[in-house]
Amino acid sequence: MPLNSSQKTVFSLKILVPMIFVIILFIAGISAGVITFKPAEKSIKGEVTATVELDFGDGSSFSKTITLVNATVYDFINNLKEVELKSTYWEQFDSYIIDSIEYQGKKYESDTSHYWSFYVNGQMAMEGANKIYVNNNDLIEWKYESF
Repeated sequence: MPLNSSQKTVFSLKILVPMIFVIILFIAGISAGVITFKPAEKSIKGEVTATVELDFGDGSSFSKTITLVNATVYDFINNLKEVELKSTYWEQFDSYIIDSIEYQGKKYESDTSHYWSFYVNGQMAMEGANKIYVNNNDLIEWKYESF
């Protein structure tokens, strides 16, 4: 049975009014800063102590607990005096990529079959090491893994 014009108007209003309401809430959320398209930045104040573990994939490993101020995962690995770190900044990702880590005279280099990945408290990271701020007692694991 076809709808008359007043029924069409009521039907249209039942759809349009909620849609307009949702759009207004969305715009208000953006204006108020509740909805944002930029990830929230952590601001860690003061000293942070964490453990950095390196797994070289050949049975050798290294572990050290250090304290830094307002530091990222990248800051922690970059401050290890026992290793020589080489990294490259990739502008398109706004992140550093670990090219190689040298430990006790042996170089563990990223290549076509190996790469360095990192985990924070057992969770593989989904962002660059320079974007993840460290909390007290975090465990930062760097692993030399194979493809």
